[in-house]
Amino acid sequence: MKSKSPLYVTGARDILAGECVDLFLADGAVAAVAPAGGMRVPQGVTAVNAMGKLILPGLFDLHARIGITSKSLTDCVSCTSQAARQGGVSGIQCMPDLSPPLDGAAQIASLMEIVSCRSEIEIIPAGCLSRGMEGEQQAPYDSLRGKGVRMITDAGRFPRNILMLHRAMKYAGELGLTFALRGDVPALTEKTCAHPSVTSYRLGLHGSPACAEEIGIDTVIRLAADAGAAVHIQTVSTGAGASIIRRAKEAGQAVTAEAALHHLLYTHECMGDYDTNFKTLPPLRDPEDCAALLEAVNNGVIDCLTGDHSPCIPFFKKQDFCSAPAGMITLDTWLPALYTFLVKDGRLSWKKLLEVCAFNPRRILGLEIPELKEGAPADFVLFDPEGLTEVSPAFLKAGALNTPLLGSRLSGRVYPL
Repeated sequence: MKSKSPLYVTGARDILAGECVDLFLADGAVAAVAPAGGMRVPQGVTAVNAMGKLILPGLFDLHARIGITSKSLTDCVSCTSQAARQGGVSGIQCMPDLSPPLDGAAQIASLMEIVSCRSEIEIIPAGCLSRGMEGEQQAPYDSLRGKGVRMITDAGRFPRNILMLHRAMKYAGELGLTFALRGDVPALTEKTCAHPSVTSYRLGLHGSPACAEEIGIDTVIRLAADAGAAVHIQTVSTGAGASIIRRAKEAGQAVTAEAALHHLLYTHECMGDYDTNFKTLPPLRDPEDCAALLEAVNNGVIDCLTGDHSPCIPFFKKQDFCSAPAGMITLDTWLPALYTFLVKDGRLSWKKLLEVCAFNPRRILGLEIPELKEGAPADFVLFDPEGLTEVSPAFLKAGALNTPLLGSRLSGRVYPL
């Protein structure tokens, strides 16, 4: 979140160094850093007293959707930017499932022109794995790379044509691109919308078996190993899936992985009486899976935590559970939610949070890591752990209301710089 005008920040606590500092931000960069009280603030220059607040690198979400039905792409970019800023997020990688999908240089160029005018955060586009995201013919990867694409994905869709995927991996691996795929076997998960459990049985919903995800993860990893391609596993939701990734890493394979925060916090039981805010892809799993995923995050098997931000207008979310689209909005509440549910009770350290939500996502994409040093980009946010975030309709900037946190009070408050 680059400061647009000179700004002094005094007395903020650097969570990694364990000390309080003063900062001078100018022209989008850190112009000076000094121990707290060591910097003189000139008269007439904006100053922020940050005593009691933490200075943190802006978080980066590797997996976010920005398309909203009935809104223009310009409005979608603007809403996403505003939501991210108030959630402590300074950059995202947006999924290519827009209309039209990001399967060519022209589509990427059109998006980035809007981003340059309407976004206050960094937005990196992911490119389509297949033309039209139909899973049959590979997209023009070299052209996509030329427009800044670093990751190839069909945004949660698993291609039915495995031969195409294998050939595409061989080709794109030589271009230095990373494939991002969700573990799936479409023949097993078609027309399903929940985890097979007592909850799905009670609600009469068809279950999406966990083994489909795990078979899919193993397939993707084996294909990538044979093709010599780097692969990133998206939205891991089961403990067994995390174990497959751990074994691949121990074997030295170039694989990274992410888990969505909701798969660490919620279970299939949260669906209650067909609450579509808890309909996700993959579906919410068992409590044992939540615990296994948190352990995988803490021991480094899971490299990134993502929000899997998926805005949806109420008209669609209020349909019956089977028909309603999957997903929830997360950018508005990202840092307060992480603090409330994981950091505050000691389940995740601040150091690990920054590793999986700020540093690793940027490393995977080859982006610069924010540092509190002179000359570095002013890519930081203030966070007050004693503050409160009231999640009301007026607070949410994402252009949608589909979050189970609506009406709740989260610990901590973000102050964008």
